[in-house]
Amino acid sequence: MTQYDNTDRGAVFPPRENEKMILKGQANNDGEDIRLVYTMSVTKDGKKIIDVYQKVGTLFPNDKKSDAHPDYTGPFGDRRIACWNKEKDGMRYMSLTFSDKKLEGGATKAIDDSIPF
Repeated sequence: MTQYDNTDRGAVFPPRENEKMILKGQANNDGEDIRLVYTMSVTKDGKKIIDVYQKVGTLFPNDKKSDAHPDYTGPFGDRRIACWNKEKDGMRYMSLTFSDKKLEGGATKAIDDSIPF
């Protein structure tokens, strides 16, 4: 049996009914400026929790030339992210892929796999 490979792929969905963004802002962690978002939700046993998320990328609307092209693209750390708007059974979501950034001429960036000693 062939196992599905979901490497560099994913999907994002609307928040749960009991999940909402409550705070956002900037902070400094060990000398690094970061942007944070806090969400509040309730666990299955009724306990309130706050999750902390750090900004890792930005999406920009893409100038689509065909349906195969992503709806949004942008930087994701040292890589790129591409997202497509989807809908299944009345639920809207985004399908996404991650890839290495392209260099001029279309080649992907070189990976330095040398041993430093």
